[in-house]
Amino acid sequence: MKNTMAEDTKKALITVLTESKASDLTLEVVILLVFGIFMLLFGLLLFRISSGDLSYNPDGTYGILLVILSLQMITMGKTPFGTFRRSWILVITGICMAVVGTVACFIPGLMTEPIRELVGIICFTGGIALFLQLVIIRRKARAWLSISGIFRHLTIACGLVYVMDIIFGFVTLFSGITTDQENAVIYITFGICFFYLAWCLQKVSGIFHREFTGTRYHCPGASETQKKELNGFFFFLRDASVSTTTVIVLLLGVIFILFAIMLIPVGMGLLPFSRDSQFGLLMVIMAIQVLALGKTPLGEYNRSWPLILVGLVIVAIGIYSCIIPGLISGWMLILLGVWNLITGSIGLLRLAPKLQKLKCRNQAKTACMSPVLMKLLVTIVLLRLMTIIFGINVLVTGLIPEIIVLITLFLLGFLFMELAYILSKLAVSSKSGIPV
Repeated sequence: MKNTMAEDTKKALITVLTESKASDLTLEVVILLVFGIFMLLFGLLLFRISSGDLSYNPDGTYGILLVILSLQMITMGKTPFGTFRRSWILVITGICMAVVGTVACFIPGLMTEPIRELVGIICFTGGIALFLQLVIIRRKARAWLSISGIFRHLTIACGLVYVMDIIFGFVTLFSGITTDQENAVIYITFGICFFYLAWCLQKVSGIFHREFTGTRYHCPGASETQKKELNGFFFFLRDASVSTTTVIVLLLGVIFILFAIMLIPVGMGLLPFSRDSQFGLLMVIMAIQVLALGKTPLGEYNRSWPLILVGLVIVAIGIYSCIIPGLISGWMLILLGVWNLITGSIGLLRLAPKLQKLKCRNQAKTACMSPVLMKLLVTIVLLRLMTIIFGINVLVTGLIPEIIVLITLFLLGFLFMELAYILSKLAVSSKSGIPV
């Protein structure tokens, strides 16, 4: 009876989250919403931080912002200085930026001033560059203003975001020039501008039925011959023609390996460690997967509006944990642990028919899977097992020996990177029929 009720509850939850009206949010709009949540939450919390009611982790705050910036760069080719062709060198640069942000999140106090100054320089100079492109260099503002309707809103929204980007970068770079209350107002205003821009872009996307989440961005004005020469000249200049799923999986691999490496000096007592920022960072990345791809612990589904809302709430929880340490870490760890346990367990259950089919083929001595698909299947099985172990360790700290935890993290990182490599070799991963 209990099993039947649990199954009915699960089906009802899936129905509510996935069978409501589908969302058509593009990846660019999703990232802008995440930026908006970050700025709005940071501004609101700053009032209580300045009064001493809440503790504050500046490393985690600026670190998670760098990671979000890097996600925008590696998935869409959009940088703080403009949109560029999404080459491998751009992807690698974005991953390096994510590494810096991850270290800042994990090790508080290690690079407090450098990370703040880096964010300030990026936002201040990037805002100036974007505003000049809008008004002078590419003259997009003049073209958009000549069209009535949403394009005028888009011009205003872009201008506001770029100006607020300059102001945010300036007050971040020159801390102390404004009070905390003034900074809070600036951050809240910045967040509202992000929401306004996200609304404008979504309206434009709906009108023209085009996606702003394309996986390839080309050099403005470059001919096809020049693009081919760039692609053939040097690997790092080639287009990174990989899916959003692949680059996010690659980033997860880098983060888990970095996590394992940093745990060695942490375990020896040589470095401090912030569990709140670490798990908050992972929650934000997982939530972006929900928002952008519809990937949940129960599987991959159409992005309904309830599912989008759940993803935004998880983003807010992760960002909150990076900014304010200690307050919600207890039940956030439960959420992250359960998330990983369900992801690993459901993933293995969904793979069971494939494994059974493969076993029958071997017994009947009929044609088996290709070597690439076999490698993909093995990688995903191992990844699901490691995910379950990681989830257990998060839920019950100390149950698994530290050396096993360290090995698990290394294996998770390696398996994520291996999965990204295999997916990059397969044109479309869904053709394999293997759930990723």
